Amino acid sequence: MTEFSSSGPSASEAYGYAWSELKRCFLELLLIGVVWALLSAPSGWLQESLLGTAYHVLVLAPVGFGGMYAFLRAARGGTPEVGDLFVAFRKDYVQAVLASLLMGALIGIGFVLLVVPGFLAMVRLAWVPYLVTDEGLDAIGAVRASWERTRGYGWTIFGIFVLAIPIVLVGFLLLVVGAIPALMWVQLASAVLYAAVTSRDRAAREAGLPEAPR
Repeated sequence: MTEFSSSGPSASEAYGYAWSELKRCFLELLLIGVVWALLSAPSGWLQESLLGTAYHVLVLAPVGFGGMYAFLRAARGGTPEVGDLFVAFRKDYVQAVLASLLMGALIGIGFVLLVVPGFLAMVRLAWVPYLVTDEGLDAIGAVRASWERTRGYGWTIFGIFVLAIPIVLVGFLLLVVGAIPALMWVQLASAVLYAAVTSRDRAAREAGLPEAPR
């Protein structure tokens, strides 16, 4: 993976590296995105129903965790596969479901209290899906670890979210079809930041060095 500064990549650097990786495995990620979208379709048909809620919690949430894992593999220079969408079902399905519920509850509470705590929760819990699928943490452990590890990177994560708005809007303007690679690019940029930070911290731990200051 490209070496970034000791503080990790900026939002623009994450998008820059993500672009190169998107070109490298565009077809694989496109196929994953299409299957992901097809699996999401029933949620729209079953809106505002108990069955729809159950489908979202028990199927779509773990599939979403798997989708993020697939993009993480691409960010690390690997070749993602459609089967990655189902990694949460194979590794620890229950913890993926619980982590999704816990994330949703904390973010929801944040927005109920005030908008700012809601955005803060979105940013600080952004790495929960990676920590469940990549490191095998349980729901509570993943939430705690995400909150801790994103310290010092909140503005970078928020910057990735903000840059996603014009990127996706331009994608929609390109006959709507452009929204698909735009969303793929955004997802990959988020994975790049997580991959870069965790790779650097892991190397520091193995070398017996303190983690880079944040």
